[in-house]
Amino acid sequence: MSYNFNLSDDLFAGTVIGFIWGIPKLIGISILALPFVIVSSITDVPVLTLVQNLFAFTIAIFLVWLFSKYQIIENGIVGLVIGFTVYINFTWHPVVCILIGLVAAGLLFLITAIKVGFWMKTISFSLIITLIVYAVIYSESGILPLPDMIWKITFFITFLLENLFIRCSIAFDDK
Repeated sequence: MSYNFNLSDDLFAGTVIGFIWGIPKLIGISILALPFVIVSSITDVPVLTLVQNLFAFTIAIFLVWLFSKYQIIENGIVGLVIGFTVYINFTWHPVVCILIGLVAAGLLFLITAIKVGFWMKTISFSLIITLIVYAVIYSESGILPLPDMIWKITFFITFLLENLFIRCSIAFDDK
C-alpha cells in the first residue's frame, strides 16, 4: 500500500495543524489583550501606548532582577560611576580613580553583608533605579512619556514596590 501525497495534501495538513496549533494561542492573546482594551477605552490612551509601556516596564524589571541577582554588576557600575566622576571632577591620575572605584564597589559588598546596610542599600538603590527608569523611559523627555500625572505616580509606586520585592526575594533566596 503506497500513499501518494501531492503538494495540496501537504498544504492542507499544514493548514489544519496550523489552525489546531494557533487557535489556543489566538484565544490566549485575546484574553491577555482584554484588560488593555478595557483600560484603553476607560482612559482614552491608545492600546499601542499601553503595550509599549508594559514592554519597557518588563525590560526594566528584568534588568533590576539581573542586577540584584548578580551584585557584581550593580556594584561594579556604581564603582565605575564613582571612579569616572572623581576623574572628571578632580582630574586625578586614572589609576587612582580606578582604585577609588574598586574600593567603592568593595564597600558596597561590605555594606550588603551587614543587615542594616543591606536594607539601606536596597532602599536607596531601589529609589535611584526607579528615578533613572522614570527619567529615561517615562518622563516628558523620555522614550515613552506617560500621558498624565496619575500614570506617572502609578508607575513610580508600582515600580518601586516591584523593585523592592525583587531585591528582597533574591536576597531571601540567596540566604
